[in-house]
Amino acid sequence: RVERMDNMYFEYSHAFQMVTEFYAKDVVDVKGSQSFSGIINLEKAVICSLAAIIRYLKDFNLEKVLSKPKNFKQFSGEMEFMTINGTTLRNLEILQNQTDMKTKGSLLWVLDHTKTAFGRRKLKKWVTQPLLKIRDINARLDAVSEVLYSESSVFGQIENHLRKLPDIERGLCSIYHKKCSTQEFFLIVKTLHHLKSEFQALVPAVNSHAQSDLLRTFILEIPELLSPVERYLKILNEQAAKIGDKTELFKDLSDFPLIKKRKDEIQEVTHRIQRHLQEIRKIIKNPFAQYVTVSGQEFLIEVKNSAVSCIPTDWVKIGSTKAVSRFHSPFVVENYRHLNQLREQLVLDCSAEWLEFLENFSEHYHSLCKAVHHLATVDCIFSLAKVAKQGDYCRPTLQEERKILIKNGRHPVIDVLLGEQDQYVPNSTNLSGDSERVMIITGPNMGGKSSYIKQVALITVMAQIGSYVPAEEATIGIVDGIFTRMGAADNIYKGRSTFMEELTDTAEIIRKATSQSLVILDELGRGTSTHDGIAIAYATLEHFIRDVKSLTLFVTHYPPVCELERSYSQQVGNYHMGFLVNEDDSKPDQ
Repeated sequence: RVERMDNMYFEYSHAFQMVTEFYAKDVVDVKGSQSFSGIINLEKAVICSLAAIIRYLKDFNLEKVLSKPKNFKQFSGEMEFMTINGTTLRNLEILQNQTDMKTKGSLLWVLDHTKTAFGRRKLKKWVTQPLLKIRDINARLDAVSEVLYSESSVFGQIENHLRKLPDIERGLCSIYHKKCSTQEFFLIVKTLHHLKSEFQALVPAVNSHAQSDLLRTFILEIPELLSPVERYLKILNEQAAKIGDKTELFKDLSDFPLIKKRKDEIQEVTHRIQRHLQEIRKIIKNPFAQYVTVSGQEFLIEVKNSAVSCIPTDWVKIGSTKAVSRFHSPFVVENYRHLNQLREQLVLDCSAEWLEFLENFSEHYHSLCKAVHHLATVDCIFSLAKVAKQGDYCRPTLQEERKILIKNGRHPVIDVLLGEQDQYVPNSTNLSGDSERVMIITGPNMGGKSSYIKQVALITVMAQIGSYVPAEEATIGIVDGIFTRMGAADNIYKGRSTFMEELTDTAEIIRKATSQSLVILDELGRGTSTHDGIAIAYATLEHFIRDVKSLTLFVTHYPPVCELERSYSQQVGNYHMGFLVNEDDSKPDQ
């Protein structure tokens, strides 16, 4: 969806004024700081865009997300993550299978052994954004290896702590935007306080046993990042927080003078009404008369119907039964009205103070989110360590050189789905940018060609997120993107035929793939006639061999395409997906 805004918001002088006012008034903590000078010295185009975003978000009261300039990042042309577009996510079944669109049967399903909701979201982000820097990948692999082989109990204790956590990431977001209830706030803050204590107790053990820099840094930083929550927890009345009573929420009212003043006023009026009871007793000649409360009506004077004649005429009758009548004296009417007004004002004051309390707490939002990020990362590391414990998984070797070397690799999902009884038949891969970088794969239908090429891509993804892979040995050169063209389906909504979809996807791959990419083309050209299909497949593959020079897996049923090996013998290899039939019925087919 495109939101159009008035050109005025993109005019530099107006935009500069809006940005300056926002960060000087609304974001007082950056005024006069280096962050503030950095903002006003941004390029004109950035200032104009920032002003428009601020104006747009103000309509939804979400402008606070821009209130921390120190979290701004300089846009860089340098890529941080592998390119995996929506088509590739779907074709490789990374997030969901293509049968019923459920998570089971996807790569995420195989890798997800996380204990927390925020850890699960972090892992989902990891599998859709594999890393490109070998240093960062190896840091994750070192952490996974340590959890996998460590004999220390400290990691088991951390895992137990993670297992009990609610979704504190969403809770913090709700608090930050002042959408949380008192119950939710108390639960989140109490959980964070317990986490601080639990991780603080683990510091000596982590210092002694943890070798991974990633694990040490993240685990040891958590107690310090969570330290602000204790002060806020001490302020709250637990019982009031659990039932949502904001009027009794704060224990010490010295920090909330407005609430204290309002409660003092309420107490004074209440005492005044109570003192008036002595006068009432004299009027009705009943020294033991007491106020009663019926159906929410307070300070009622209950008089037997036989004695109603002694009630002054200016008293207000509130209700009656067969036996008694209930009244308010003029003094009670006036003061009770005032008391209710004060009570309503107290509720409003407490709600305002509650929002101010949340605002103060939100000053620590980014540090608390950083702690949650650390917890999520640790959860993901533990999850990948569980994956690595499965049989015949190995630690991949990452390098800058263009290469994919996999010895006896297996499709990670099919391997799990088949289980131990029907073992997946392993296959090897050897692609190198300096020699054979293109595999032309032929074979019968349902022979495993598509599973094989998906296997290579998924093992590459797993390696670059920092996971062990299902193979005896794996050396993966950093891949900057995986591009796939698989399957046959039209797009009725866009008015595209199957053939048009095929060509559109292929054209996008041609535009975006680089020599560092992994390209997978499965039966390109089958959406049209055989003659045209051969021409398209041949010309496209030759373009990738000669011009793009990416690592390429090309599945085809067209024999003429295989002749490219003769023209490019150093770069291209022909491979056939075969099978063996065991004639003995007593044994399974191989």
